[in-house]
Amino acid sequence: MTEVDSLKEENQRLRDELNDRIFELSILYDISNSISYTLNYEDFMKIMADSLNRIIDYDLCSSLLILDGEKARMIIRAAHPVKRDIFEEVKNNVIASLNSLRPRAISGEEIEFEVRGEILDDKRSEGERIVSSFDVPLFVRQEAVGILNVAAVRDIAYSDEEIKLLYTLASQASAAIERLQAVLSAEKSKMKVMVERMSEGVAMFDEKDELVIVNSAFNEMTGGDLSLLGELDEIKKRRKQPKVLDIHLEKPFPRVINSESACIEDDNGRYLGIVMLLRDVSKEREIEQMKSDFVSLVSHELRTPLVAIKGAADNLLDGLAGELNDIQKDCLVLSKRNIDRLNRLISDLLDISRIEAGKIQLNKQPADAASIVKDVLGLFQASAKEKNIALESLLPEELPLVTIDSDKINQVLTNLVGNALKFTPAQGKIMIKVFRAENFLRVEVRDTGVGIPKQDLEKVFDKFYQVDRNKSFTSVKGTGLGLPISKGIVERHGGKIWAESEAGEGSKFIFTLPV
Repeated sequence: MTEVDSLKEENQRLRDELNDRIFELSILYDISNSISYTLNYEDFMKIMADSLNRIIDYDLCSSLLILDGEKARMIIRAAHPVKRDIFEEVKNNVIASLNSLRPRAISGEEIEFEVRGEILDDKRSEGERIVSSFDVPLFVRQEAVGILNVAAVRDIAYSDEEIKLLYTLASQASAAIERLQAVLSAEKSKMKVMVERMSEGVAMFDEKDELVIVNSAFNEMTGGDLSLLGELDEIKKRRKQPKVLDIHLEKPFPRVINSESACIEDDNGRYLGIVMLLRDVSKEREIEQMKSDFVSLVSHELRTPLVAIKGAADNLLDGLAGELNDIQKDCLVLSKRNIDRLNRLISDLLDISRIEAGKIQLNKQPADAASIVKDVLGLFQASAKEKNIALESLLPEELPLVTIDSDKINQVLTNLVGNALKFTPAQGKIMIKVFRAENFLRVEVRDTGVGIPKQDLEKVFDKFYQVDRNKSFTSVKGTGLGLPISKGIVERHGGKIWAESEAGEGSKFIFTLPV
């Protein structure tokens, strides 16, 4: 080889090395930029795992990071399908490497794992093992907080340049983690100050049910006794539905605390913990009780004179006071109709007062739900025929007996069918469907009426609330108490009641009763 050829070869080698360095530096620059703008541990770790594949040859790349001094997360990325035995070996080696650098070891149970790539269930063949492996620790303020690892079942001789690059990347990663911790610590401090200044009691539990945030208002309301709030497992079961209850405390003085508890999830639906909010509602409940007592008292006082007025009207209509002309009869019939209406209103007010006071009495006996449905259908058959509305039922041949107060459940069904009849136009249909759903008997009252707007669905069971219906039904008025009474009766039986509807699409009212 001539001197000129040697010089050309050396120049080509230098050019190749320069191109390699430029490529590595460009990747390093991209990674540095990505890390700099990331304020999320998970995104940060994914960037690291994906980026390493561009500069280092490996079969498995692992990044293990300890978050907030307690929680740990590990992402393992397989460049191509890897056998499970090899995967487990690498995983255990990385955990052991980090534990050797820390005063307190972490176990596999404390780590949340994410696997990216394909892991085969096949067992490794004889002699197959990890041949090349390289660990780079991540330090923040002289404390080991993580490990980057690349491993292969092939013999890969990592060059000095690759190792330098890996350490440079680890150095940037450590700086980014320190920055992340500082940002999160500052945000956490802000949140603690905000929570502490709230007049409501606030407490937050993590996914391990450990109390992580609590303010002085919460401690003052509970006296530190968290058992008052019920089991956390019960809240977890509800998941999407907050648990709301009133807690009546006698010490150090009588008061009512309203507790609302809900599960917290991230954007991927992963459970993060529970948040609780406590409010002292003693004054509100006292006012509600006074209002309820007033309504009950007035209703009782009105009932006695109404009975006397109704009796007098009946006597006059029966001719006990002499012959009446047609005009007098019409006036008395109108009066009697309105007396009956006022009597129903008083009965509803008394019912709702008893339900709110928890004084409603249930005479529970084993009963056949099909018989109650047939009774209610018979009650409304004439009215439905007059309005040209089909009234139907769908009842299985065998329905389980339910232990209920038949009269009260009859009242619920009467309220629901009566409402359906009011807001269903001629040629429409009302269907009562009963069937077993797990440990409950499910009763559905479906109509083809004007429907209920979505914004009103949550309010239809509120006292005196009246939905703004179709103009054709503006003359249809009620007390606004039928649905709240129905709700109280069903819940007193241990069931639930709700509505499903859309404006113009008909309505479906559903309630359940424990079997």
